Amino acid sequence: MSTTQTEATAPVDNRRRTVTLAFTGDGTCPDCGQENTPLYSGGGLTGVCAESVNAAFPAPPWEGDCPPEEADIVITHTRADGTLLEGSRKGDGIFDAIRSYGWRPFRSLGCLGLTHSRDSSADRYKIDPAAKAIRELGFTVCVVINEDERRTFADAEADREERAENRAERFEDRAGSAAASSDASRQRSDQISERFWMGQPILVGHHSEGRARRDQERMHNAMRKSISERERANYWAQRAEASGAYAEHRKDPARTLRRIEKKEAERRGVARWQRGESNNGYSQRLSPAVVVELARRHEELSEEIGYWGSIVAKAEAEGFKVWGAADFTKGDFVRSLGSWYEVLRVNKKTLTVAWNLRLAPKAVMTAADATFEDGHVGRQPVDYSDVKARMSAGDMARYLERDRTPSIADAKALMRGVTATVPDDQDQAPAEVEGSADIPERLRALLTGGEQMLKLPESEWSFTDSRGRVYRVRMVTGREVTDLHFQVRAVNATGTAVGVGKDWPGTLEVIREHAAAAGEHEGKQCQHCGRMWGKGLGSPQTPATCTPGHWSYCDRAAVPVEQAAAPPAPKPKPKKRTNGPKMVIVTAAYGSKQARMVFANGRGTVREDIRAVLIDAPEGVKFNEGPLSAAVWEGVDEALKEAGYTRLDGNGGRTGSPHKGIRAKITEREETETTTN
Repeated sequence: MSTTQTEATAPVDNRRRTVTLAFTGDGTCPDCGQENTPLYSGGGLTGVCAESVNAAFPAPPWEGDCPPEEADIVITHTRADGTLLEGSRKGDGIFDAIRSYGWRPFRSLGCLGLTHSRDSSADRYKIDPAAKAIRELGFTVCVVINEDERRTFADAEADREERAENRAERFEDRAGSAAASSDASRQRSDQISERFWMGQPILVGHHSEGRARRDQERMHNAMRKSISERERANYWAQRAEASGAYAEHRKDPARTLRRIEKKEAERRGVARWQRGESNNGYSQRLSPAVVVELARRHEELSEEIGYWGSIVAKAEAEGFKVWGAADFTKGDFVRSLGSWYEVLRVNKKTLTVAWNLRLAPKAVMTAADATFEDGHVGRQPVDYSDVKARMSAGDMARYLERDRTPSIADAKALMRGVTATVPDDQDQAPAEVEGSADIPERLRALLTGGEQMLKLPESEWSFTDSRGRVYRVRMVTGREVTDLHFQVRAVNATGTAVGVGKDWPGTLEVIREHAAAAGEHEGKQCQHCGRMWGKGLGSPQTPATCTPGHWSYCDRAAVPVEQAAAPPAPKPKPKKRTNGPKMVIVTAAYGSKQARMVFANGRGTVREDIRAVLIDAPEGVKFNEGPLSAAVWEGVDEALKEAGYTRLDGNGGRTGSPHKGIRAKITEREETETTTN
């Protein structure tokens, strides 16, 4: 341990105490030529920028008792790495002395440090007291601060997203381990409880009493552990879900717009300080260190605003609407927080809408609803970032006349010029489903043969045909009548899509012809393929029916039955899949003879466009370990091989829980051509 030296040996920092600068206006720096930048005078300088001030008053290379190569403890800070403390050893008492100031051990780095210190300026209110406490223990301390060493905001954001993904994977593994432990404890408890089957009581005084009580205690302990492990699995599963949604939540366009607004306000406040003005009642003395730090902060905020602006621009290119004052007029209706509100006033940053707390939540809130007996009209502001859709007063009146509440999809369709009209020969409009304004008028007549079954996401519909069969339709591409591309699947009583969904590309006229032919010839034999027209729509219950083309009565005919079938087109050469599944999820009941495997994307969302695979156990074998059984994964590997995929990392790459399914990452199998003589 070195002898403490006097602070007089350290370089003197006169940037804060002895020099005060004055703002002289914006202009061109005579030293570096930088244009439109704040200029300062004082301390021997005349009208120079912050960079020139930094060059004239450089920060000392180190502070403290002695140079870093001679000190016992070195505290360093850079915006790229944060604040770190090196030289401490376990048991030297340093951590106990400084932990109250926010210092924590960084095991991955092998040193102590301040949490959340990266990408920010040095926190002297935590560094200086820690250095003083270490000196009181008899150690020499050196503090090295370099604020100019930093990383770009894009690099910092990419690092945060990568760490969130790593946390999600780590938490998923913990959740899977806890779930497996819970299931094992439950199974052990069930096995012990078989002794007390049919309520066998403990026979007091009998020679079996001791063993029975011990078994009862073990059974209770195993059940308690199962419950505890299940709670722990749910906790880590929630943490994994939150970490997995970090990037999506962080880059949500609406949140990003609010973040940009906040950062712009912060940048305006920094600019006021740079000019020597007060910001929200607080002022800054323009010392050289403060001038340089304000310029550095202004540059960082500009870079961050530019990054988030690019995120919003990308979302706009993908169809996101950035609303503003030019999009609204008084009397329009705005969709926000699940309801429609009449616009009373259009402001620069917000909309003033009608509001009546007594009627909230109301599907459509008009000015009349918000008018009280004394004539006062209730109102509240709505930020443009919270706007989901807009509808004119005339369009809203037509919906209200029909006693309907427009959806967001309806409003978007009206903005594109697609209107929903009621035929003249009908007393009222046919039953419509949520989002049906996106469907062309003539096709909508086919889809609205019954009542709405579900409220589905935008561009999805559920309808019942004239024979009582329920289908679920999803628009894949195309908005014009001559360019339709839908996916149709039958749904069960709960609204869950079942069977194999198949895309339908074609014109509206062909769809109508095939729909009519399917109804006319149902139950008869197809003259093209010899199969029977049925009701299954390609479902597993009726695999032999001739309806895999959806609304089509035969997948081998593209024309009505009266016309000759066109020769089959040559099959195109299969292309390499570029958007294939990334993992499989396997579920199986304990002791069953069948497992189920579904394909999913990289985040674990099931790919409904890929059919699930059922895996049968070999003869005389049962899946006694559920989805963890070796026989299950032998069948999984065979099914993946047939589909052209292979598992990654072998058995070590499996995650998840037996209750919700075991996951395994997959990749496309490399095709190798072999020749035989």
